[in-house]
Amino acid sequence: MTHGDTHQRFERLIERYAALLRSVVAQHCPRGVGVEVADIEQEARVRLWRALEREKDLTDPASYIYRIAVTAAIDAVRRVIARREDQLRIANADDEEPAEVLNIPADPSHAPDAVTARRELMARIAAAVEALPQNRRRAVELHLQGLSLGEMAELLGWSEAKARNLVYRGLDDLRDALRREGIDYA
Repeated sequence: MTHGDTHQRFERLIERYAALLRSVVAQHCPRGVGVEVADIEQEARVRLWRALEREKDLTDPASYIYRIAVTAAIDAVRRVIARREDQLRIANADDEEPAEVLNIPADPSHAPDAVTARRELMARIAAAVEALPQNRRRAVELHLQGLSLGEMAELLGWSEAKARNLVYRGLDDLRDALRREGIDYA
């Protein structure tokens, strides 16, 4: 495959799936960690380009782009966390004494019990989503990923009205299931 062919395939994919790529990256990029959404999006685009250069045949481009975006976001967060493992020290004026370690209070939302409670809640929500009928589940999952009704319809081969109907009914079913589980976010 020539460089021009790769470029054309890349441009077509980006033109069609740019919104999906952007929304998935934004969804998986935590705030306040020092990671920029635009940087992760660029990294995901580079990974897609490299895959196309290797003449990778994308049978399900939306799924492949989703995976690339998620892994690029995860890798970026891991790099930031790895850099933060060095202790922050206050510089001394004479540099002969050992530097004082600066203790920064931990965020209570990262406490083990809070993390465990969130994981348990997410598992219950995931189970409720998984219990939805297949078409409603697919529509709700894509809606929660930030896709518009038009993008959903195009991706799944549905009309926009069908996508809207399945999203609304799926969300209603999900709310009912969560209420039965004692989860109610009004």
